[in-house]
Amino acid sequence: MEQYDAIVIGAGPNGLTCAAYLAKAGVKTLLVEKKLEIGGGLATESWTTPFLFNLHATYLFLAELMPPYRDLQLEKYNVKFIRPETQIAFLYKDDTSLVFYLDPKKSVDSISQFSRKDGEAFERMYYEFKQMADECLIPATYMPPMPAFDTIELYHKTELGRKMSEIAELSPIEIIDRYGYENPRIRAALLYLATLWGINPDSKSTGYLPVLWIYRMMNAALVQGGSHMLASALAASMVSDGGKLLDFAEVDKIVVEGGTAKGIVLKDGQELRAKAVVSTLDPQATFLKLVGKENVPEDLAASAEMWQWEEWSLYTAHYGIKGEPPRYNAAKSNPDVNQALIAVMGYEAPEDVYKHISDVKAGRLPEPAGHATCSTLFDMSQGSTGPYGPLHSLRWEGWSSYELTGQQWDDIRNDYTARCFEKWMEYAPNLKKEKVLFSFGFSPLDTERRLVNMKRGSIKHGSYTMFQMGYLRPNESCSRYRTPVKGLYVGGASTYPGGTILLGSGYNAAKVVVEDLGEKVWWTPPDYVLQAQKKGYLQTEV
Repeated sequence: MEQYDAIVIGAGPNGLTCAAYLAKAGVKTLLVEKKLEIGGGLATESWTTPFLFNLHATYLFLAELMPPYRDLQLEKYNVKFIRPETQIAFLYKDDTSLVFYLDPKKSVDSISQFSRKDGEAFERMYYEFKQMADECLIPATYMPPMPAFDTIELYHKTELGRKMSEIAELSPIEIIDRYGYENPRIRAALLYLATLWGINPDSKSTGYLPVLWIYRMMNAALVQGGSHMLASALAASMVSDGGKLLDFAEVDKIVVEGGTAKGIVLKDGQELRAKAVVSTLDPQATFLKLVGKENVPEDLAASAEMWQWEEWSLYTAHYGIKGEPPRYNAAKSNPDVNQALIAVMGYEAPEDVYKHISDVKAGRLPEPAGHATCSTLFDMSQGSTGPYGPLHSLRWEGWSSYELTGQQWDDIRNDYTARCFEKWMEYAPNLKKEKVLFSFGFSPLDTERRLVNMKRGSIKHGSYTMFQMGYLRPNESCSRYRTPVKGLYVGGASTYPGGTILLGSGYNAAKVVVEDLGEKVWWTPPDYVLQAQKKGYLQTEV
């Protein structure tokens, strides 16, 4: 029976991160993945076409700021980030646009064309959000969470902390009201960004997510060569330091003896032993399925059973086209829209955002609205410049329901994918149906089928609610990555800080495991974490 120091279950972004840090610490590490492909939400597929399609994560909003980029020297494994100057273009039916840039001054100018007052409000909000994110929220992402009362007590000692605490109590729409935005298009754009990954516009106590999402979505980046390049680099780093990857191997159970995790048993009956087992699966899969209710405290089992999944998820449609990339009608007034990383269509006013969300929550198939990306506009390695002309990879993304009332995704997927393209054509008439060489839709059901850990299509492995965030994610007894079962740890997107490719859960979990195994923590916190501790926004020891 083979013996390891640590076994990590799940080769998604966090599992890869955790395993890479463990291996570099000299820990004999095995990373086990159910699927043939690694990467989870970092998947990039071609399906024998000349196109590369990012099935889940397309852009990252922290990119080089994520500690693994520095610590694991991912650049030497060909991880390169592309950050376009023109970040987001909101397109309107009258062929005008609202554009957000890397340069906030240019964003202010774009907003001011609709409302000078809103331009001034955005400038104030942007720099306040930037300070909150850069000095506190991003550093906090790469530290274990503190209990809510400890966080509040710490934050109330500083002016910035008090301001963040006030914002944390507000709903996304209340945050927009707080800054006094008046123009409906500006309000709709900011509301869309604040609710982008599954927060209700009226939900209070959403924490600091709207701050991060609004600010960092104006600083987003693509991974050159497709998102899978990041997964490949993390795996290469792990293997180079002696870690072992076992893919196409499903875990049947986590072995628990005398209240201590001792290893795993695979579906084929093979048993593998370890001093530490790290699960990056959701709490239901980890504690109810793999560990078993009989091996965990009653309150932990009850917490896992009550785990809440998403109210809604995402529908993505992917197209491989020949000819030019999208050319928008709105470029007549602002040519920059043709170079935007993200083009948003269908939201003229806040009511449009509310209508889309209400349709989805009610199980109604919404009229296509959402945002679109042409990856090959910035990275032709995801398409082709072959002898028959340029080939471009396009992606459409919009909110959708896991369950439809009176309809089945399998029956309507192709039709809805075509409708999304038709909506795109309304804003970019150079796109033609006859130019589409390859297309497919990816519903929340398809997401669940491909990655069972994304139940109901949940890209975050569980919803962001007051009782599933921060110190309570996934629950109080497991919030700092150790569990009541000795030798068993958690480190996936269902733990703090959550999903959306932050790598924070795997990074934080790795430190705990290394310490418990008595090995040296070879890495140092990023400078921005040390500065946050010095300024009193974070505890020095958690």
